[in-house]
Amino acid sequence: MDTINEPDHPTDYRIAKLMDGSLLMGTISIDDNHMRIENPLELTTIPRMTEFGLKEDTTLSQWIPFTSDKEFVITKDKVVVISLATVELAHFYEVVLSKLQNDTPRISPALTPADIDKILDIAEEMDNMEYMRDDEPYDVIGGYKIDSKKLH
Repeated sequence: MDTINEPDHPTDYRIAKLMDGSLLMGTISIDDNHMRIENPLELTTIPRMTEFGLKEDTTLSQWIPFTSDKEFVITKDKVVVISLATVELAHFYEVVLSKLQNDTPRISPALTPADIDKILDIAEEMDNMEYMRDDEPYDVIGGYKIDSKKLH
């Protein structure tokens, strides 16, 4: 695969708009039938209301989460347009990508048989607790039953 206009600078990233409306950013190269994108991040816009009116925030997130793949191949017929990213967006991309790559996944340790037994014991205690019966009046304050809600 040949790289589109070989990047002259490390921040020479591209944005690709796909047929489904997704905006992907990364290092892009193409051949006759496919587009290859390395470290793709999806550009998403989130509207939010401020005291001055509607404002749109833009963020980058993993395009396909829960995978360690760094490179994806997309057929060219799914690509609408490819464009060069601005320098500011390229720097933001590098910051987000660095954070995603350096973030270690927080994996909880597996539960031990003792942990499972403790959880089951707590659940059993909760099942055995006495709860308010359906026929019990809800208008009880400090042990006194309230017969009427009239104020005068």
